[in-house]
Amino acid sequence: MPLKATLNCDCGESFGQYSIGDDEGLFPIVDIANCACGEHGGDFNVMAKTVKLAKANNVKIGAHPSLPDRQGFGRRKMFLPTEDFFNCLLAQTGALAAFLKLNGLEFNHFKPHGQAYLMSANDLEMSRASARVAKLYGVPMLGLPGSRHQEACELEGVGFIPEFYADLQYGDEGQLLGPASASERHQTTPDAVYERVRKMLETGTWQSVSGDKTLSFPEGIKEVSICVHGDFPGAVETAKAVKRAIGDVSSGN
Repeated sequence: MPLKATLNCDCGESFGQYSIGDDEGLFPIVDIANCACGEHGGDFNVMAKTVKLAKANNVKIGAHPSLPDRQGFGRRKMFLPTEDFFNCLLAQTGALAAFLKLNGLEFNHFKPHGQAYLMSANDLEMSRASARVAKLYGVPMLGLPGSRHQEACELEGVGFIPEFYADLQYGDEGQLLGPASASERHQTTPDAVYERVRKMLETGTWQSVSGDKTLSFPEGIKEVSICVHGDFPGAVETAKAVKRAIGDVSSGN
């Protein structure tokens, strides 16, 4: 059976006078939004605007907190004691929760950003700290299937939503190759995204960036959420391609 899927995007990453991404173009397309909470992007006004935009488009929204690294957009490695890491994520999540409450929206999910995501995928204590924040708010955590994310959610009794990245590549061991800079982003076309996502949904498999390995989800995965980065060039067209693939597979076209 084909995998069921939702489409999520990272959003709310503008701050002050700086505009990052096209949330207005993405929100009519996506199902779920991961809202920046101030440490890599976003600020109090942007969070307020993003929550209202989600409400207007009936998009489910959750927290997307990061390491305290605005200069590096949360994509540089930083080493924090586990308690500091937990507190950093918790403080950001609480800020978004306040705006959700103000607008009468439910807190939908939790997902670490950037290196907080990549590092915790390989570090059980970091992942458990992330899962504890999700547990506090009674929401599931988006994460990398088969990684410490999934293990930590099981240990903490937190719902886990397996994630697949439409606009990033994977190494031969199944590791997610996250971009540290714009130059490291894999350039692709909407048609290539469509074919890759469609194959993944129909077969549960995809190719590593080298082309040498066929990768697959751990046994038991029946649903995934597919991520598009809002700050990547062409994000709206990428999201449309993903949405089309999900629709075609679910309808049997």
